[in-house]
Amino acid sequence: MGTFVETMLGKAAGAVVTVEPDYIIINDGVSHAAVDEISTVAEPQKVLVIYDHDVPTGRPEAAAVLRKNLEFATAYGCRYIQAKGVGYQYLVHEVVKPGQIIIGGGSHGGIFGAKGALGINVSIPELARVTETGRYSIVVPETEYISLKGWLTEGVTIMDAALACLKAKADLSRKAVEFYCPTLDQHQKEVLCSMACMTGAYTAGVTEACPEEALELDLGAVEPMAVLPCESRAVQRQAKIVRKSELSGMEIQAGQIGGYTGGTIEELRRAAAVIEGKHLVRGFRLTVCPATSRDYIQAAEEGILAKFIDFGAQISAAGDHSVVVQGPGVMGPKERLVTTGLYTFAGAMGCADAEVYTVSMESVIAASFSGRLEGGRQNG
Repeated sequence: MGTFVETMLGKAAGAVVTVEPDYIIINDGVSHAAVDEISTVAEPQKVLVIYDHDVPTGRPEAAAVLRKNLEFATAYGCRYIQAKGVGYQYLVHEVVKPGQIIIGGGSHGGIFGAKGALGINVSIPELARVTETGRYSIVVPETEYISLKGWLTEGVTIMDAALACLKAKADLSRKAVEFYCPTLDQHQKEVLCSMACMTGAYTAGVTEACPEEALELDLGAVEPMAVLPCESRAVQRQAKIVRKSELSGMEIQAGQIGGYTGGTIEELRRAAAVIEGKHLVRGFRLTVCPATSRDYIQAAEEGILAKFIDFGAQISAAGDHSVVVQGPGVMGPKERLVTTGLYTFAGAMGCADAEVYTVSMESVIAASFSGRLEGGRQNG
């Protein structure tokens, strides 16, 4: 039996194959740069132009990107998606079907593997060419297997497990990652596959059988983890991952629950249960960013947003919000933010000398109680 990526592409690793993707994704994050290079669109019905990052726009430059994308979609008859929240989350739950191939210019395409679809991350020039031709030629990548067995302990999350995997297997560049994870639920698999591409992995998927040579990770031994600040977006994949206990006692000014994996209804429900009957520490700023509009509405209907407001948090519009240069949630000089977002580069959340740390939702909430990053497992 072939690997997930070999099955999806129809050939063995090392072979050259040309595919016709079911969807091509362009958003206002990174991939909008492809719009400047595209001269024609082969199949407009397959091109999805999504507004999901700077929502609502916090600066003129972002507004210009949105206008550019809208004019592009209008000119070529492409579908323009707005007010749906994080594009990849919206697509994986409401659009994409198993067996489909999706090409985008970001770094989270692996999330589709949790649904049995193949998400491929490409460069901006490649994204422009596939949009123009409707085809994409690639060398089928080799596959690395990671086996996750056992159960996560209280206060430890799938984000911690994903970071532990990335720390243990730092070099996955241009390889497919296949996870054997029989004890994880669908949401946890989506988080795992989405985060797999943080090291430059080609794509990710889930397998029902795992070879003996797989890297093994005992979920019961996983500790809370953190991604440290890094110098620039260009070196984000090399950002150091450490045990959160190494940062114990660090003073924190703000927290954010959101990004591609942190603002889902599953995460919001767990967070609401942890803060029940409590209030964030004076001076701490907590921003809650539902992943999609559906998550936002569901959280409102279940009374979750009201609990966050009573707790002292502010609620942002549905969307990514992992990079906010100006607007709600930005950090001041020399401040520290803990976030479920996956970007920690200088300037990602405001001032260049502010420090951003990626941690789990539980770790963000724990910091909101004391204003400090606590070591070890947290259960509220």
